[in-house]
Amino acid sequence: MNIKQIYEDVVLELKKDQNNIAIIVVGSSADLNFDQNINDIDLFVITEYGDKQIRKRYNVQNVEFDINYFSEKLTYDFIKKNELFFIEGIIRGNNIYDKKNILDGIKKYAESEYKKGPLKYSLSEIKELKLNIIDNIKRIENSKDLTYVHFMSNLCLRDILKSYFIVNNKWVPKDKKLFQKIKEKDYNLYSLSQNLYISYDFNILNAMVEYVFKNIK
Repeated sequence: MNIKQIYEDVVLELKKDQNNIAIIVVGSSADLNFDQNINDIDLFVITEYGDKQIRKRYNVQNVEFDINYFSEKLTYDFIKKNELFFIEGIIRGNNIYDKKNILDGIKKYAESEYKKGPLKYSLSEIKELKLNIIDNIKRIENSKDLTYVHFMSNLCLRDILKSYFIVNNKWVPKDKKLFQKIKEKDYNLYSLSQNLYISYDFNILNAMVEYVFKNIK
């Protein structure tokens, strides 16, 4: 059985459940280009009833399915709470089933909230982020355990890159997309992060903190 047939069989079973009122293909396989070697398919399934998100993962003949279920009410709650993974899924996903014609309204709401930007951090919250990173850098400076130094350096680097987006009131991307987005937004910061991997010098982390929080007094 080919991948397209496996996908269609899974979707058909989902449609048979009367509680499932909409289905969206999200993630890297959203375009459903079966000419490529698709080995995982992510779906958002919107249900009529349900009070919590349910995630199911399973394998069908070597095709991985990752299915997240949300009630219609929860979709609006997640968008209102600025859940980026969900908002991006709704905006960029491929609507393949819409029994009650709800997806246009949900997508418009998601696009509207996305344009507003993320919830803004207060100055005190940003200062707290900075202090926590500085404290961790001091721990790196005082440690001679290379395993610990590497682990904490990576942790600090992640927090600094996330802080860049927070300080500039931009959506914080997923961890796996941090470097890609930083490279697009600020090549100087990206270069510093690459230099860190060469030497694991805590001074680079200090320089990055000063760069990201330069306007935070």
